Amino acid sequence: MADSDLADLRKQYVEKEAEFDKLRSYVEEYCLLEAQEDVAIQALNKTKDETDESNVDTVEERFTSYLSGMAGKRLNADIHPYMLELKKRIQKGMQLANQDINDSDLAITASPETHIDPITKRPIVDPVKNTVCGHVYEKEAIINLIMRKSSKCPVAGCGNRGPIQKEHLISDEELKFRMTITQHSTMIQDRSVMNLDETIG
Repeated sequence: MADSDLADLRKQYVEKEAEFDKLRSYVEEYCLLEAQEDVAIQALNKTKDETDESNVDTVEERFTSYLSGMAGKRLNADIHPYMLELKKRIQKGMQLANQDINDSDLAITASPETHIDPITKRPIVDPVKNTVCGHVYEKEAIINLIMRKSSKCPVAGCGNRGPIQKEHLISDEELKFRMTITQHSTMIQDRSVMNLDETIG
């Protein structure tokens, strides 16, 4: 992967992290405000229940005391339902992200045969995806095929019975990205082997 690609990924990560921190602070602020309101209502109700003609002069003092005592125990945004839901969604998102990374690793380390063009039987260099069935071909090979005659998907067992049309084909950017990573990893491995050979020699 080029240095520019890595820099781009780092920039996206920093931007997403900043957006997440902002969202978390907004949710936390709202939860605190709601908790404060709830505590104030409870303190007010407690004060009203305990107020009669004999202690009406101390209403404000008792309300402030109740409010202070309750606030110390109950103003905790972390246990608010919204914060708990946010944490649950974050955890689920992290699990999905890790799953995607693992799936990508499997795809990257898979046999090169997974990127073989079904028409030429050669490694794909410029991949395009069929938006109807999802199969991938070498761009030049599939274009030449459909220009010559009306053709169905050349992948054996494909359920798409209709003819392939040029507008069905889109550049497979995800596969290009994975191929770039695989190529980069192979170059690093080859370089490491060469350095090891030189050391042994």
